[in-house]
Amino acid sequence: MILKYTSYFLVKDKKKIKNIYINSFNKDERFSFLILEKCAKEKNVEFIVVYDNNDLIGFYYIVNYDNVSYLMYFAVDITKRNKGYGSMILSDLRKKHNNILLCIEFANKNVNDEKLLRRNFYLKNGFLSSNKFIIDNNVKYEILTTNKDYPITEEVLRKRYINMTRSKFIKLIIRKKFNVDNIVLGSDNDE
Repeated sequence: MILKYTSYFLVKDKKKIKNIYINSFNKDERFSFLILEKCAKEKNVEFIVVYDNNDLIGFYYIVNYDNVSYLMYFAVDITKRNKGYGSMILSDLRKKHNNILLCIEFANKNVNDEKLLRRNFYLKNGFLSSNKFIIDNNVKYEILTTNKDYPITEEVLRKRYINMTRSKFIKLIIRKKFNVDNIVLGSDNDE
């Protein structure tokens, strides 16, 4: 297994990447793919496609700002899951980025479902629960981090969207879809 990381703009598999994206994330959790493509042209955004030789594995989408890397989207093609690719990609990301934040759909720890499996996958691969939560577009998310000492604040979370683009028009679209201005951070103690 030798992974190759390539900019989205340099690959021919754009339709396949879009299909992986649509099939991996609920509609409430997704930007339009066009928005992702537009924002990926910014210097602080990484839209990276992962291959094993010439075999498409998946992609990740990161927004870098201040001293944090926000892992907005990470998906492995459904036919490539449970083969170690996801763990290998996350290991490489942790080597490249010192401080990664990630919001995952809240998993009830008493219900064994896909959300809990996803949460456990990230925890097994070096992420830590911050015990903090937000609600965004009517979806409750738990915030995971690779740096337990990094102070996760409402401002830090607000910047993950604000720093996606310099375009005022796209920022307006983002504000209409997702909660940018009124982020309220909760903790496990709020339950």
